Amino acid sequence: MCETIKACIAGCAKCILIIINVVALVASVGLIAAGSYVLVEGDEYIPEVGVDTDTTAIALIVIGVLIFMIGCFGCFGAMTGKHGLLNIYLIGLLVIIIIEAAIIIYGFVNKGEVTETITTSISGPFKEVNEKGTSAAEADQVTVDGIQSLAKCCGIDGPDYYTGTAWLVGGKVPASCCKDAAEDAEKCDKADAYEEGCLESSEDMVNSAIELLLYVLLAVVVLQIVCMILAWCSRGDYQAVDA
Repeated sequence: MCETIKACIAGCAKCILIIINVVALVASVGLIAAGSYVLVEGDEYIPEVGVDTDTTAIALIVIGVLIFMIGCFGCFGAMTGKHGLLNIYLIGLLVIIIIEAAIIIYGFVNKGEVTETITTSISGPFKEVNEKGTSAAEADQVTVDGIQSLAKCCGIDGPDYYTGTAWLVGGKVPASCCKDAAEDAEKCDKADAYEEGCLESSEDMVNSAIELLLYVLLAVVVLQIVCMILAWCSRGDYQAVDA
């Protein structure tokens, strides 16, 4: 009776492990694709707020490749019963869990540095656009417009930030400050602008993204620990199979 129960548990563990690793393989391909897209197109669609998109993209690609490789060992190990494959899978998962745990701890400990980084990164472009108006360098205008459009904000601390001579006449602000501004417009009325400042909005946006990433990573770690347990249990279904 006990042997039957053990065999049933091991068999169930094997099936669940295969399913989880198939999902992991699909997810890893998604991570690689997302990282590749950010690496190629990130600068065009993500405004510069002090976050290194290239490093983030490369990290996604590396994590995706590692998960894909380890997922292959998990799938083939569970399907064939090769203890060698399952052992590699267990060791690989343990290494990844340690790395992810270190990333999670580092992320939560250093999350407060985001404010200083964002302030330093966006102050320059906003200052240039405030002082020079539409004559500011194109790179500065792209950065400011990208942040204001994405975060739905205006100026560093609100529409009143724009006190340069280019904006004072007629009470204007950059068109990206206004939700309903025409696509080809360069300016819009201050009265129609977003009320929230971009420093606070950018901080909230980046902090929310970091928190989401860390919690997702935490969930992945928990799932990987479950996979380790299932992989160990499934070994009992293949005692007669040589590695």
